[in-house]
Amino acid sequence: MTDALVEVRELKKYFSIGGDFELKAVDGVSFTIQKGETLGLVGESGCGKSTLGRTIIRLYENTGGEVLFKGKDVHQLRGKEVGQFNRDVQMIFQDPQASLNPRMTVEDIIAEGLDIHRLSKGMRRERVAELLSLVGLHKEHAQRFPHEFSGGQRQRIGIARALAVEPEFIIADEPISALDVSIQAQVVNLLEDLQRDRGLTYLFIAHDLSMVKHISDRIGVMYLGKMVELAASDALYARPLHPYTQALLSSVPVPDPTIKRERIVLQGDLPSPANKPSGCGFRTRCPAAMERCAQAEPIWKEAEAGHWVACHLFEG
Repeated sequence: MTDALVEVRELKKYFSIGGDFELKAVDGVSFTIQKGETLGLVGESGCGKSTLGRTIIRLYENTGGEVLFKGKDVHQLRGKEVGQFNRDVQMIFQDPQASLNPRMTVEDIIAEGLDIHRLSKGMRRERVAELLSLVGLHKEHAQRFPHEFSGGQRQRIGIARALAVEPEFIIADEPISALDVSIQAQVVNLLEDLQRDRGLTYLFIAHDLSMVKHISDRIGVMYLGKMVELAASDALYARPLHPYTQALLSSVPVPDPTIKRERIVLQGDLPSPANKPSGCGFRTRCPAAMERCAQAEPIWKEAEAGHWVACHLFEG
């Protein structure tokens, strides 16, 4: 694990919601991402996935814990180090319609990160044309505005913008959820091609479990602000350990009519991050809940080689 590009250590992000109440969106999450790896991150809406990604990239200040990029705490960076971090780490947002300035041409959107280098007009235009070609668009698109493109094309523009400063690490925050199914595979294949050609490292946040399995080397599962399971992609799908992961995977359609999978339907609603249950946050919906689940939080431990889980069932 010495080749970790990103290390997240007990990261916390709390939001004040009036009075003494705090919404614990991210509550003590730890993991590493190796250089050249794709770490997938899944969980229900409201579990803290996007907040985690935004805290890693400094869009949010952390409440506690650390995010290390190349060994340096990103929330302690100052001066020129911040500029270098902003070039090394980029984000692809969920909604390309909302993340692209409608008053700017595609050329100006993509070149925003390049303008700090004060390129000549010709070099700037040439670089934008290269980036458009890289993501499967044409140089003629550079003078158009975002509203003139389809959702898939807008997301490609967002990817070109992220690539403009030649980053090492990209956080893809549900980059395909706003797209038609027919376009999703194209965008994921593009991200895989770019990773192979440029040695990129990804944190891939998504709802679609089958797509996450396709693109990810390892997968982390979040619930109510905490990481509950983390394992290699194939291992997680073959043998999920946490009851929450088992329920999530039971809902994924299997493209084989001869395979019968029993659907696990969770009872009750996701509790509020501002008023979490005592002990294990999942216990109010867990079919395997025990008395001690209400008394203490489960320990994050390596239950099998490379397979981490936070559940009392595996504490012995």
